[in-house]
Amino acid sequence: MNDGLETKPTLETILERINALGAEMRAGFDAINKRFEAVEISLDRVESVSSQTRAEMLTLRADFREWQSALKEHLPALR
Repeated sequence: MNDGLETKPTLETILERINALGAEMRAGFDAINKRFEAVEISLDRVESVSSQTRAEMLTLRADFREWQSALKEHLPALR
């Protein structure tokens, strides 16, 4: 019968350690989630710059074609 009484403090210690481990894991996952949020924000900014750059490139391409067409009108040898 004494065996049950002797293991009770050990079980309490194990439960405390499990709870402490759970708290550490939650804190670690919270830190990881914050880092992922920062990465997502950075990726959104990169995507925004990329889209803006693409739009500017398409505008330059249209301007170049317009310039090329006008140049062909003035210089018949380019036709």
